[in-house]
Amino acid sequence: MTSEPTTELITSTWRPDQVRLSPDGRRAAWSAAPYGKAEEHGESAVWVADVEDPDSARRWTYGGSDTDPRWSPDGSRLAFRSDRKVRGTHGLYVMFAAGGEAAPLVVRERSITAFCWSADGRRIAFCAADEPDEEDKRREKERDDPDVHGERWQYQRLFVVDLDSGEVTTLVAEDRHVVEVAWAREGSTLAFVSQSTPEPDDFMRRSLCVVDTEGGPYRLIAEAPLFEDLAWTCDGTALVYVSSHDGAAQASMSVWSIGLADGDGPRCIGTRQDEAACSLGVSPAATDQAAVLVWEGLATRLELTTASTGKRTALYEADGDVAALDVAGETIALVAGLDSGAPEVWAGTAENMQRLSNHHADWSDVRFGEVEDFTYQAADDIALDGILIRPPDSPDTPNATVVLVHGGPYGRSGRSLHCHPLDWGQWLATAGYTVLMPNYRGGAGHGNEFAASVRGEVGGAEWGDVMTAVDAAIDRGIADPDRLGIGGWSQGGFLTAWAVTQTDRFKAAVMGAGVSDWGAMAALSDLPTFEAELGGDTPWDGPGPHRASERSPISYALNTRTPLLILHGQQDIRVPIGQATAFHRALRGGATPVELVSYPREPHGIAEQAHQRDVLRRVRDWYARWLPLARG
Repeated sequence: MTSEPTTELITSTWRPDQVRLSPDGRRAAWSAAPYGKAEEHGESAVWVADVEDPDSARRWTYGGSDTDPRWSPDGSRLAFRSDRKVRGTHGLYVMFAAGGEAAPLVVRERSITAFCWSADGRRIAFCAADEPDEEDKRREKERDDPDVHGERWQYQRLFVVDLDSGEVTTLVAEDRHVVEVAWAREGSTLAFVSQSTPEPDDFMRRSLCVVDTEGGPYRLIAEAPLFEDLAWTCDGTALVYVSSHDGAAQASMSVWSIGLADGDGPRCIGTRQDEAACSLGVSPAATDQAAVLVWEGLATRLELTTASTGKRTALYEADGDVAALDVAGETIALVAGLDSGAPEVWAGTAENMQRLSNHHADWSDVRFGEVEDFTYQAADDIALDGILIRPPDSPDTPNATVVLVHGGPYGRSGRSLHCHPLDWGQWLATAGYTVLMPNYRGGAGHGNEFAASVRGEVGGAEWGDVMTAVDAAIDRGIADPDRLGIGGWSQGGFLTAWAVTQTDRFKAAVMGAGVSDWGAMAALSDLPTFEAELGGDTPWDGPGPHRASERSPISYALNTRTPLLILHGQQDIRVPIGQATAFHRALRGGATPVELVSYPREPHGIAEQAHQRDVLRRVRDWYARWLPLARG
């Protein structure tokens, strides 16, 4: 018996997001959490399975938000972060792989955000903000807490804890905000990534440094944007990491390597700047090799790359989207939606991957829509791609079609199931709509020039790419030109707002956490540099006219003829709630139907189950109201 997805099923199902292999490659540990949190603080847990036994998965932890599992170098213990003692504040816990309860190692008043094991398994390095001092406590108690910008920033320091004694040593105490750490295999050196302030916008100006584990001054190795997935190669001769190609926020990502010898500069060992592909993740493999996650168009693959030379060889072609990876010897572990399915944990060799988790078991009876590749040519003949999801009972005639636009813009709608509280592909397809998900310029998987093309040009070429996809679907008899809708979240929300001000071809639109005013984004978002780069300038560049105003939907609000539903989190600091409020004010009172729904406590993504269910219901109801499935 088949069924349709429900809001309760989607939001309460558990989803894996991280995976780590034991050093011998025999076991995999991962964390999983429900798509939506039922209470103020979310629940998550650590799971473990034997790689060779797909039926061995067991939940190992209970009692809070347990996340980020990491094996000790000998595989005898598992460390993870948990807020089980004080909800919302993550401490560091360790448990034996042979069994028994997890024991607290470091529990603080402010969260531990990242950590790594020493090579001998006797110490753990971790990043955490300074503990509140007496003045912090007085300010909070007396509510005498004016916030002078930069005066009392909570810098994350680098600490080391001894597992036997529990003694904690501060290794880097300077006013640098440490965000990642990796321990060299030889044991005496730590690498870490820091930025000058805790402000999120400083991710564009990060530093890669090394420091002796016994203390002393740290040494600057390189400066670049991002520095993510920091790790040492297995032979300890180099560091590998993910960063952008040309030092800009909106650029293609790749994997880099850097040695510690004088004169060794960063070497690109992933996809090159002129390749129509990008590299989004890295995990050390054998000796000086690393496994790299590559997107090329709709394809997803793993490559082995050599840190010293950058020579790359194919390792594994994934039939679906990969969200996380780890490698130990010849064993690969992935969190992936293979065969266009829901994300699960997979492990094995490149020739024999087995599914270890079954978190989406309750979805097995749901009859989902068919997920297909959709390729087309842009107006300037660039080859583009996207995803098409047909309803389970797809009509032979052109159907009512919703265009769902991905966020980012450096993102991709790939070969996955597309069933998530904020990804409405299957939610709409199972209601009878055809869903078109175009991958427009500015996105990932087509190289640096493709990604960088939207700098200061939002609403330009990428908007043309979206509409060209619509025209292609109409020409192929897939979409009914008289029954079109559009929607999306974040950058997809911006392109939805742009769509309703530029054309009346759509009969219904849903703008989720979208931008309406690029000047205000540069002024108020937590990533002002990135937003100004997209919008083209800032309000303080002079009296104008401003490029940002030319690219802002609110400047053309009076053109809107499409019924618009606006959804936004009230605590969103990435795209502040004012973006929704302003656009709603520009449209309300006019002839065009517009509705604004905001969600208390919610950030850029909607996290609470009740709110997620409300979003799903409202999205379906809005399209059903203004975009009928039947003609006439």
